Amino acid sequence: MKEKPYHHGDLRNKLIEAGIGLINEDGLKGFSLRKVAAKCNVSHAAPYSHFKDIDELIYAMGEHVTERFMDKMRTSIRGQENSLEATSLLGQAYISFFIENPQYFQFLFYHSGLTIDLDNDNANDYPPFALFRTTAYQMFHSIGLPEKAYSEKLIVLWSMVHGIASLLTNQGIRYSGDWIHVFINNCIKEIE
Repeated sequence: MKEKPYHHGDLRNKLIEAGIGLINEDGLKGFSLRKVAAKCNVSHAAPYSHFKDIDELIYAMGEHVTERFMDKMRTSIRGQENSLEATSLLGQAYISFFIENPQYFQFLFYHSGLTIDLDNDNANDYPPFALFRTTAYQMFHSIGLPEKAYSEKLIVLWSMVHGIASLLTNQGIRYSGDWIHVFINNCIKEIE
């Protein structure tokens, strides 16, 4: 009998990662549990042991990526949540996460249906962005920035972080330098 390429206990994560890869390759049109099963070399029924339908798999994919992303972000500021450097550390973690996991960027920002409200502090905002916003607002308050300027400065900082992540995950863009260094060198200038 042919040896399976996965450990049975890890099939759920294999299905999630395969699903992310398939959506990034082909989009949501035609995406199915059957295709995910085929990519993992398991029976067409195997995914149903973990997900009742395709919507549940897509939701689990979003949760999987968000949990990993939040872990990276929280770890980057652990013990320094209220420091002036916290926003820069989060930005570095944001960029680093997508350097390490470029396949997640396209899935998250083009296929997962996440919500980010730049106009309001919205409870339904995507958690990594909400953490970045809260931390940036604390820093803005600490440096005496007028509250009316918070939103605009946040957009500038997040555009830099998210823009760098977008560039580095684009296979058609080449840069031999250090993406995180680009952010660090320009982050403080944008706050002043």
